[in-house]
Amino acid sequence: MIRLMLTRLFAERSVWLLPTAGFALTSGIGLMVLGGALRLYSLDHPEFGMLYGLFASIALVLLLIPMFALMSSAARLLARRRDERLSTLRLLGAGSGQLRGLVVAEAAVLAAVGTLAGVVLYLALMPAVGLIPFAGRRMGAEGLWVGSTVLAGVCAGVLFFAVVASFLGLQRIRVTPLGIRTSRSAQQVWGGRAVVAGIAVVAVVVIYYSVPLQNQALIFGVLLAFLAVPLLAVQLIGPWVLRLVAVVQVKRAKTAEKLIAARGVLESPQQMWRQVGGAAIAAFTGVIAGSGAALMQGLEQGNITAAEQVMIGDIQRGVMVTLAVTFLMTACSVALNQSAQIVDRRDLCAGMVRMGFTLDQLQRVRRLSVMRSLTAVLIISVGAACIFVLPVLGYAIVVSPLAVATVVLALIGGAGLIRLGMLSTRPALRSVAQLR
Repeated sequence: MIRLMLTRLFAERSVWLLPTAGFALTSGIGLMVLGGALRLYSLDHPEFGMLYGLFASIALVLLLIPMFALMSSAARLLARRRDERLSTLRLLGAGSGQLRGLVVAEAAVLAAVGTLAGVVLYLALMPAVGLIPFAGRRMGAEGLWVGSTVLAGVCAGVLFFAVVASFLGLQRIRVTPLGIRTSRSAQQVWGGRAVVAGIAVVAVVVIYYSVPLQNQALIFGVLLAFLAVPLLAVQLIGPWVLRLVAVVQVKRAKTAEKLIAARGVLESPQQMWRQVGGAAIAAFTGVIAGSGAALMQGLEQGNITAAEQVMIGDIQRGVMVTLAVTFLMTACSVALNQSAQIVDRRDLCAGMVRMGFTLDQLQRVRRLSVMRSLTAVLIISVGAACIFVLPVLGYAIVVSPLAVATVVLALIGGAGLIRLGMLSTRPALRSVAQLR
């Protein structure tokens, strides 16, 4: 029976397309980023070898969270429309063990197909990305090759993540004699998130100012912690902030669209954070990129050697590449989550249409819920980035025209990607709402 269902798995496009695309993008982009980082780690530069390793580590820290969020979105999409398919098997006489085996097998198959597609994407992009120069020469396609062992390890890690996610999803499944139901409870956001995040940020600031930095390894370690803690703090308090904002918006709502939009966020702040959280990473990276560009501009105006000139160009290039990859993963995450949300709430959309809502009103509800949440996210992410940048680079660098212009462009780009993701799902919304 499991074999029969797996053979029909790819017959229904809405079941496999989104999660497979999510795993493909995660594995493909992840392998490319890892290949670039390993290339920088292996550079045998006589003067700046340690610095290249530091910058590769910073890029990995900045990109790790959005990559993990994109993979998590793909894993959650594996459960879409699971109830209907499993209920059919249950009514045909399948036992609990068979149903759970199907869930795990289905997750493994989709993740394997997506990972294989990601490897193909990685191999296809290697020649183009290899044209980017670092340390005075192009990285080359061979320089981006991670090796067969690392490649197999990454693929195995993605498969393991998908299987674990499916096991965790089984805890919400209730097998009954007449079918399958997934338990759905209101998601709670713990207010202690803000306290924990605040303590962590204060602790890393105290360490930065009190611990004597006597060697390069310790300096690099503290700088990485100083970068990672504010970034993780944003991820920790993000859903809690969205909940507070939604509570205020519910109380102040003057129209039906504003009330429904606020209630939608309040129902699941975590789900909304998964949609706009990528923009937080992009804004965080934008502040660092702008400050770094301003710092490099100041250094170029002084007396520097040819090697230092190459190093400055590499830093600027690396920052722009990191920012571009962050935006790309943000766009992918937005498209996946927006499409999945429409499918998951198709009954609600159809019900609102029967009550008299038009397609434009449904779009307005989605736009209000997302863009209001996005505004709050951008504010806290820029603030967290400033906590990292100000002590390291100073006030003059952060408020320089080049730094401010880069941050503004990053914010506009992040907001534009969110909006573009929403617009791209309008046909799906029309189809789900049965509007013609």
